[in-house]
Amino acid sequence: MARAGILYSHVAAAAAGLAADNKNPTVDTVREALGGTGSKSTIAPMLKRWKEEHQQAPSPAAPGVPPSLLQAVKGVYESIKTDFQQNLDVEKLAHAAGLEQLADLLQQSRTEQAALEQRVKALETDLDSANTTIAQARQANHLLTVDLAGARSEQAGLQQRLADRAAEVASLNAQLTQARAQFDHYHEATAAQRAEERQGFEQRAALVDRELVTLRQQLLHHKGQAAQLAGQLSQAGAENARLHQVAEAARSEAARERTGSERAAFQVAALSAQLDKLQAGHDAMQGELSDCKIALAVRARESEIAASRLASAESEAHTGAQEKHALMRQLTVLETELRQERDLARQRKEEAGKRET
Repeated sequence: MARAGILYSHVAAAAAGLAADNKNPTVDTVREALGGTGSKSTIAPMLKRWKEEHQQAPSPAAPGVPPSLLQAVKGVYESIKTDFQQNLDVEKLAHAAGLEQLADLLQQSRTEQAALEQRVKALETDLDSANTTIAQARQANHLLTVDLAGARSEQAGLQQRLADRAAEVASLNAQLTQARAQFDHYHEATAAQRAEERQGFEQRAALVDRELVTLRQQLLHHKGQAAQLAGQLSQAGAENARLHQVAEAARSEAARERTGSERAAFQVAALSAQLDKLQAGHDAMQGELSDCKIALAVRARESEIAASRLASAESEAHTGAQEKHALMRQLTVLETELRQERDLARQRKEEAGKRET
């Protein structure tokens, strides 16, 4: 690679100057004309290129064309051609570097876009899973709510049964109280009757035997009633004890139902907390999904910008090619004018020779 500071235009100008001075442009003479700078390995390929470009150069002009004009035209031509070639090489390198950079950016954008699409798909899968879990949790919550409602209804039924049993116990207690009052009233009536009988004993002495028989019969009847009432009282006590046991069992069952209800309420609260947590995760996933979509849109916009830059670079390259063609046309015109000038000089020379003859 050529060392910085020594360009083809320098070598071409030095070689053209040596040729104009009728000197053979060699590597050594060109290096000497450049002030002793540059290595021979750097100057040699440039000088070879200059010689190849000037192999088909026309012979020196006739004496009618001023050498300075010819040399100036050749210098302008070489300078334009050299500058254009250098600019073209620089533009090609810059264009190639820009294309490589844009290709790398485009590939990177495509890779990031693919990664973002995979991330979006993964988030959508997680979202579907979360929605399924939420639906299952809601279904379980509904089932627990139904079970809780059934338990509460059953508890209300048990409480109603307990109230009915308590009412029955109260009724039996009232009946027992009434029986005791009747029994006490009977004793009071019997005592009053005996008192009246004692008071009228002397008056009813003749009827004592028959009244005594009657009283014995009544007494036997009353004893039977008393035994019957005592049996009823015993049955009422047994029924009362049984009802107490039933009430205790109902209380125990109500306590178990209350414990089950509290447990179900705790499960409902836990499921509600889990549902809130899943809902929060769902909201977070929605936010992350929105961020990913925004990033994807940004990457897509960057890809569009990169594509636009690539198109602009291609347009600039096309413009450079058009400018190259325009310069080549100008060069062709200059060569044509130079050829015409040489032909005109040759014709003048021939006419001058004819006049001398």
